[in-house]
Formats: sequence, C-alpha cells, structure tokens
Amino acid sequence: MPAPAASEVLGDALAVMLGRTTDLPPSELTSIVDLAREVLGASTARVLIADYGLTSLQELGRDGPTGPRYAASGTMVGRAFSGPNIVVTGHAPAVVLVPLVEGSERLGVLEMTHPTWDDERAALLAPVVRVLVLLLISQRRYTDVLLRTRRSEPLSPAAELQWDLLPPLTCSTPRVSVSGILEPAYSIGGDSFDYALNQDTAELAIVDAMGHGMPAVLLSVTAINCLRNARREGRGLEAAYLTTSAAINAQAIRSAFVTAQTASLDLTSGSLTWLNAGHPLPLLVRDGAFIGELSCQPSLPMGWEGPVVEVATEHLQPGDRVLFYTDGAVETRSASGELFGVARLADLFLRASLEGVPPSETVRRLSSSIVAYNGAGLSDDATLLLLTYHGTPAEGGADPAQSPRREPPA
Repeated sequence: MPAPAASEVLGDALAVMLGRTTDLPPSELTSIVDLAREVLGASTARVLIADYGLTSLQELGRDGPTGPRYAASGTMVGRAFSGPNIVVTGHAPAVVLVPLVEGSERLGVLEMTHPTWDDERAALLAPVVRVLVLLLISQRRYTDVLLRTRRSEPLSPAAELQWDLLPPLTCSTPRVSVSGILEPAYSIGGDSFDYALNQDTAELAIVDAMGHGMPAVLLSVTAINCLRNARREGRGLEAAYLTTSAAINAQAIRSAFVTAQTASLDLTSGSLTWLNAGHPLPLLVRDGAFIGELSCQPSLPMGWEGPVVEVATEHLQPGDRVLFYTDGAVETRSASGELFGVARLADLFLRASLEGVPPSETVRRLSSSIVAYNGAGLSDDATLLLLTYHGTPAEGGADPAQSPRREPPA
C-alpha cells in the first residue's frame, strides 16, 4: 500500500488537533501545546510568551508563567522571537525555535526538541503552528492564563485598562504595516493608539491625555472610542476631531485635554492626510534618508474645542516609513539631564530603516533605546506608532515567509 501523501498527513494532523481541542476546558492552554507536540513528533514542547514590554519571554504554564525568563535580546529564544525565521540548533537531538505570530503581531516562541529534524517534519510545521496560534488566541478570551504570562512585573489598574483598549501591536498587509509600542508598559497612563486597516485605507491615531494614572487613562479611553466611533460611522478626520473634542470637554475634569495625531492613508494612491491636535510632528524616512518632520499647522488639543486649522497631505512612496510618537519619547532625560531629543530619535529611526529591521522590531528597538537612555524609569509615557507604506501589490509585495535557518549548537 502506498504511503499517504503529505497533504493527507497534514490534513489528518490538523483534524486531530482541532477535534481534541474542542473537548478541552479554556484554561488548558498547555494541553493545546502538547497536542501540537504530538502532531509534530517532538519529544518536548513549550510555548514562551512575550511580556507586555516585549523585553523578555517566559514559559506558559498551567495557571500562568513558569520557569526562567529569557531576554528578548542576546538569547536564542530572543533571536527566534525578533526575527521572521525558524532557528534550529543541534542535530540529534535538534532544538527548534519557531516564532509565534498572530497575523504579524509576535506572541512568543514555540520551542521543541526533536530526535532529528528533517524536511518531512519541517513541511508540517508552518500550518500546525498557525493552528496552534489561532487556538491559543481564541481561548485567550475565556481565561487569564495567557495574559498572566505576559506580566514580568505587576500591571497597574490603569495600564490594565489601557492594554485592553489597544488593538494588536502590529499588523501587516502587502500594502501597509502598522506597529506600535507603549512605555512604561506596566504603568502606562494617558498614551494610547489605534488603527484600522480597511479595504482601501489605513486609519490611525495616537493620543496623549493630560495627567497620569487612571484620570489620564479615562481621558484617552474617551478620545480613542470617540475617534473609533467617527471612523466606523464614515466621518472624516475633521468631524472626528470636533466630536471627540466636544466629548472630552463635556467631562467633569476642568480644562481636560488630549493631544493627538489622526491620519488616513489611501492604500492605492499613497496619499496620507493627517490632522495635528497640538501633538509632536511625525518623522519621515524615504529612500534611506531622513526627510524630516511632516508639517501640519496645529489645531488646539482635543477638549478645548477650537476649529480645525489644517488637514495636511503628503504623497507617500513605496517603502516610506512615518513615525508618530508622544512627547515622552523625546523629553526623557539621561542621568546627566540631557534630553533624548527629536534628533536622536530620528537618527535611531533611520538606522533601523537602513538595516531593514521589520516594523515591529523597529519600534521595539526604539522604545528600548528610550528606556535605556533614561535608566531610572520614565517619568512620562512614551509611545511610538510606525506606519510603513509598501505600495500596491505590484510595487510592494507580501511580507517574506518564514524559512528554517540552522544555527550552531547553543
């Protein structure tokens, strides 16, 4: 009898995973990992989840994190997490480290030990890992286990609310990528961002509410949800600014305000329109050079109910990168009192772009540089939101697929 085709083996493997998962309680995330191990023929398997700050990873246990924590930089686990490729170390046995990605947001790493690693096992890997990620994400809504594992330190109630408000940190399509990050991840206050990738547009916003802690979060929650409502109702940037400003003004906080940049990118033409509500100007990198700030005359911060002064327009070219940020990213100071500054941020942004660093890794590196520069903990929130325009499919193209890469033994 002929051996079953690879497609039949794969189909049977996925059917087993899906069938057995339906009978598991929502909290049994480690059992889902064990099913993937069985299907892939691994001796051992575990999932390492990235923390909120994307600085470390820890093993997903039965009721939360377990085992040692691994740095996202300078380790094999970190190498697999930060890059798109599979990392294989050793031969018999072989340790296989696979990035776990939801769409294009990095969740962590699947680490497996195999007696041997060959092309037949590699052929099963990508689709099984995709199903594993989908199962973990779908079960996340019903249990705290995965979100507990994301914590490398206690999360403040204000930060808990802010993180639940956020969209996925990264999303990429053949025409555009959007990546964001917030610091301090565990005590974030009034900073937030939002985006939506629709049929022919990418719409995004970055906001910075006055104050700190829960009062600031409540202002940013109001701003983000008013902007979402206007976006989903099909209103433009000007109407969204006016209605959001009125809603913030109606709150019982005296002189409350939120600065913001709101933008809309036509994915076909590359036309970027944006409105500046008293916020730092975004930075543009094009063709391996820092072009400068994208200027837009500021309207008043939202909450002060002024008129719209300008809606600016810039035609983006394929490959252009636009970095939006909050003032905390450039106003943090070193131990000697020197400002981080726009010039330093622009230089690091350009370097990452010249190195071809993916959008999600770019904002992670920039954020890490800001935190390291301060050294003693940020006194203000620092948020980054990176927009990368790839062009139409004919000009740009999809993100590169994962491919195995063998490394020297660890």
